[in-house]
Amino acid sequence: MKKKKYGLLNYLLIFFYFVCATVLANEENIQSSELMVDLTHPKILYAKNEQLRLIPASVTKLFIAASVLTHWGDRHTFSTQVYIRGHIKAGILYGDLVFYGLGDPEFTNEKIWSLINNLQHIGLNKITGYLIVNTSYFGKVILNDPDRILAKTHSSVAYNGLLTSSGTNFGNIAVTISPGLKVGDAAIVKIIPYALDNVVLKGSVHTISGKNNTIQLNRVTQNKKEILIISGQLGVLSKPLTLYRSVGDPNLTTANLLVAFLKKSGISLKGHVKVESRPLLPTDRLLTQLDSDPLIHSLQDMLFYSNNYIADTLMLDLWRDSQTKLVASVELSDATQLLFNNYKPMVANTHFLIKNAGGLPLFKNASGLTPLNRVSAQDLIILLEGMYKNKRDFPIYYGSLVVPGQQKIWRGMMTAQHPWMQWSSFKTGHISIPKSVYTIAGYFRLQNGDLGAFAVLFNAPPEKDKNGSLFKQFSQHLDHLFQMYS
Repeated sequence: MKKKKYGLLNYLLIFFYFVCATVLANEENIQSSELMVDLTHPKILYAKNEQLRLIPASVTKLFIAASVLTHWGDRHTFSTQVYIRGHIKAGILYGDLVFYGLGDPEFTNEKIWSLINNLQHIGLNKITGYLIVNTSYFGKVILNDPDRILAKTHSSVAYNGLLTSSGTNFGNIAVTISPGLKVGDAAIVKIIPYALDNVVLKGSVHTISGKNNTIQLNRVTQNKKEILIISGQLGVLSKPLTLYRSVGDPNLTTANLLVAFLKKSGISLKGHVKVESRPLLPTDRLLTQLDSDPLIHSLQDMLFYSNNYIADTLMLDLWRDSQTKLVASVELSDATQLLFNNYKPMVANTHFLIKNAGGLPLFKNASGLTPLNRVSAQDLIILLEGMYKNKRDFPIYYGSLVVPGQQKIWRGMMTAQHPWMQWSSFKTGHISIPKSVYTIAGYFRLQNGDLGAFAVLFNAPPEKDKNGSLFKQFSQHLDHLFQMYS
């Protein structure tokens, strides 16, 4: 009897050993960097590998938001200008119309329409020369993130828009798909707002019964044409869909978009479109100018939608503001080093810097659309603390973060299992290649009313996130942390 008893005990010990070994092996493949602090009465609430620098994904945007807000303030605006290269007589421009973008990160169709309205009010009705898009404000932007390098030739997403000082619509083009009148009809596919000379639509979508849809939309850039290849099915009871794809030549797309708006407004163009990278000519004369919405709007949109285009355009704007003259080109990774101008003073004045902390974060871009950035939980806490101490800008910074309880897209997670979401505001990040990355950083209220800051970064091999298993582990871990330390 004793032999059986001890044999069973040995078996259980061996079993639990292998279970624990398996769990530990799994945990070893998941790297994390974590830190929670009380900002009101500075103290560390929880720390684990807080100095370990990992891929941060989109929480990187917290750094650019802090930098531009501190540098310019929330009411700063960006300009877009139109020049004439020639002269106007009786509503006719004898010469070229030159579009000069100065890095508005949210120059969209609505802004184009306002700019064209200005031309109408001036009385312009005909252009005898070319429509020229001048890109010299930034110069050529050299990129190193894989997603954008691929986007120069093809894309099936919208988040990798290419960067230019004269960009429109976040470097994207929009397509609407509406069901046909009856099952079997071809769906109605249109470029929004207007058909463009450099955009070609290929393929079709079939109308099926019901509300479901399965649509594929890919973009290929060849011979100065943006070729959109569409296929799939759309339910006859479905609402119209709008899909966005990045373009391979954003400057040429801007030029053709401007021409379409000119035609719609009744302003004719005799010549073709051109893109030029040289500086404006001394003889070019400013005809009209349009200012962007205040910076606060760009910050809110960047952080709410996690817009990569806004983040990296703001980074280039900040870099351009530091230059005394035009340059032919800029590497985005070089421009991004300006983030340290705002961050280093925070490091020098933090309550939460551990002794012997090594070096600084590694930044290749400001959006986080790269696997090359490296940031620790401690780096993020120092940033959040630094902005907390910034009396002028903290209310805007804090107010620009996502508050899940107030945002429709987060309500699906507002359950009894995630009560901490009701008293926190934060930025999240996620990429899936080359590692599966989940990150979060922001502010929260402690039960005693103090304001806290937290940052948690998970990096793991992609196979650890099958069916969202890593995200589930990530969210459960956050539930536990807030239950224990808030």
